[in-house]
Amino acid sequence: MSNRVVVTNTTAPRRAELRWRSVKIRKSLDDICHTMELELPSSERGRVRKHDRIQVHVANPLITDHGGRRLVATIMVDEVTASADASNCNVAVLGRSPARDIVDSTWSDTSWPADGGGATLTDLVRMVGRRLGWDDEMVHAFPEGNPPRDPTEQVGFFRWDIESPWAKLLTEADGQGFMITSSAAGGLFIWRPSRTLRNEGFRIEEGAGVRSVEIRENGAEQFHEYVVVGNFKKAVIRDDTCRNRRVLTIDVTREGVHPNQLARRAETEMLRRREVRTAVTVSGWGLPDPQIRMLGDTARREIVWSPNFLVEASVPSMGVSENLLVADVEHEADALSMRSTVTLVRREMVTGRAVLMEIME
Repeated sequence: MSNRVVVTNTTAPRRAELRWRSVKIRKSLDDICHTMELELPSSERGRVRKHDRIQVHVANPLITDHGGRRLVATIMVDEVTASADASNCNVAVLGRSPARDIVDSTWSDTSWPADGGGATLTDLVRMVGRRLGWDDEMVHAFPEGNPPRDPTEQVGFFRWDIESPWAKLLTEADGQGFMITSSAAGGLFIWRPSRTLRNEGFRIEEGAGVRSVEIRENGAEQFHEYVVVGNFKKAVIRDDTCRNRRVLTIDVTREGVHPNQLARRAETEMLRRREVRTAVTVSGWGLPDPQIRMLGDTARREIVWSPNFLVEASVPSMGVSENLLVADVEHEADALSMRSTVTLVRREMVTGRAVLMEIME
């Protein structure tokens, strides 16, 4: 395999390619931010500072675009720790996507839109981005229809009162059936769960680069009843697969939220908490060289594993044989190898489906 990982500090005046010992990047449909753990040798101390911008690429001569490099993640540094003991000196770097500013900020006395409406979810996300110094092009909603159009719906009046802008964006996106996640370039994607299989050749097949498989059912965060309240209404959904009396109540503070949005939030919360996750560790960070070579021109083709891929999974020894959605990806690299842990779920766990519910005045 001819892939190699390139880590670059793109912040002037420290702009430089960095020597590294290990890299771990995590991306998830459940989190707006990508995260990174980076270990550097002590010689790199001083070449990375808090709030620097780090980009991680995969380099491969078979990639025909962008100089043979494919961008994997753009990270803002949260923390730099230099440490030493009798046998080793190293620098640990932790960071998240630029969207960290949306998560960490707390707004007060901020309302939108000033004219009382007529704007979409995409417009709202771009407004939030502008408050943080982003260009509108950093927020991308995948067009739908013919001719292509913004797929998101109009939103009502928003007010933030000593709260994170992210919390209300999440509720609005979920109510419209969209997810908001970071892009490799550090912007945001507004998209629906994928409906079609990837055509570049991404698939999970036992005996073809699969190192290990783990199937996990977790009931620790599962509840019997999910209650979502807002705008003097509430939606209640019960999960009969959880036979206890645990109740989770979520308060949606946005004015004018529709009862159907409350119901969808309750439904998706239930499905995500009871889902069965299949974690598959594979060699490399994406397509193997023979498949990249078959693509020919790699421009606008996916090379690296990413969340929201719908892929065929076939692991007969674990009873897995169906099309599954990639919910999480964890890329790891060290001096010896590159590997990815791809977490798969059924698509309905993200999109929702009809379940028993009540909408109450």
